[in-house]
Amino acid sequence: MADVISINKSYILGTRLPFVSASVLPAVLGSVWCWVYESNFHLLNAFIGVMGVFFLHLGANTLNDYFDWDESDKINKFPTPFSGGSRSRLENVLPKNAFLYMALLFFLIALSLGGVLVIMDRPLVLLIGAIGGLCGILYSLQPFSFQSRGIGELIIFFAFGPLITLGTGYAISGVFKPDFFLIGIPNGFVVANILWINEFPDYEADMSSGKKNLVVRLGTSHARYGYIAMQSLFYLFVILFIIFKLYPVWSFLILLSAPLAIKTSMHMWRNHSNPLTIVPAQAGTIQFQMLSAIVITASFVAEKFI
Repeated sequence: MADVISINKSYILGTRLPFVSASVLPAVLGSVWCWVYESNFHLLNAFIGVMGVFFLHLGANTLNDYFDWDESDKINKFPTPFSGGSRSRLENVLPKNAFLYMALLFFLIALSLGGVLVIMDRPLVLLIGAIGGLCGILYSLQPFSFQSRGIGELIIFFAFGPLITLGTGYAISGVFKPDFFLIGIPNGFVVANILWINEFPDYEADMSSGKKNLVVRLGTSHARYGYIAMQSLFYLFVILFIIFKLYPVWSFLILLSAPLAIKTSMHMWRNHSNPLTIVPAQAGTIQFQMLSAIVITASFVAEKFI
C-alpha cells in the first residue's frame, strides 16, 4: 500500500499542483469582478471557466517537465522546491512519458470543458482556450521554445494575466470587453516575476542547455532590476486602475502587502547568484502572488457589500 500511495503522490507532485494558484486565482478574480460589475453573471459558466483554466495550467506544467526532462533538468545541479523541474524528485518513480500522458489528459479535459461552454452559447471560448493552450505548448516545444528565445516571460505575463481574465469574462457574459483584459494585467506582472525569480537558480543549467531566457541573457546581477521593475509595475497598475475606477478604492489595501514585497526583493537582491540561498525569495514571490490576488478579489467583494 505504501508503494501505491508513493506513486499516487508522485503524480500529484508531477503536476506541480500548488502552483495553479498562479492561474486559478486570476480566473476567480475575473469571475468575482463580473459578479460585482456585470448584470448578466452566470455562476455555472464561471465555475466551468475556472476549471478549464485549472486543467490548461496542469497540462502546461506537465508538458514543460516532459520537454525539459532531458534538457535543462538533466544537468541542473541546484533544483529547488520551486524550480528545476520534477526530474530531480521523480525520475526514479515516474518515467518521462508519464508527463506527456498527463499533459494530453489535462488538455483533453480542458477541451471538453470548453465544449460545454460552446453548447452554452460561448463559441469563442475555444479560441481563447486554444491561445492559452498554445502559449503553454509553444513555451517549451522545439523549434518554437519561447522560453529559449527570450520571450517566455512576456508569454507568461500575457497567458497568466489579461488572457485569463478576458477568457473568464467572456465565458461568464458572452461578450468581450476591454475591462476584462485590463483587470488581469497586475496579476500578469506578478506571475511573470515568479518565472523570473525561478530562473535565477536555474541560470547555469539554462545557459548550458541553450535555454536563453531573459535572466540568462542579462545575467542574474542585471536581472535583479527586472524583478524590481515588475514588482513596481504591479503596484503602479493597481493604483492607476483605482484612479480610473476599474478597481475599487478598497484595492488600496494592497499596500499592506508592501512589507512582504520589500522583504522578498531584498533577499533576492542579496542572493541572486546563490541558488542555495535564494529559495526564500522564490517562496516569497509565490506568496505575494497569492496574497495580492486574494486582496484584490476581496476588494471587489467589499465594493459590493460595503
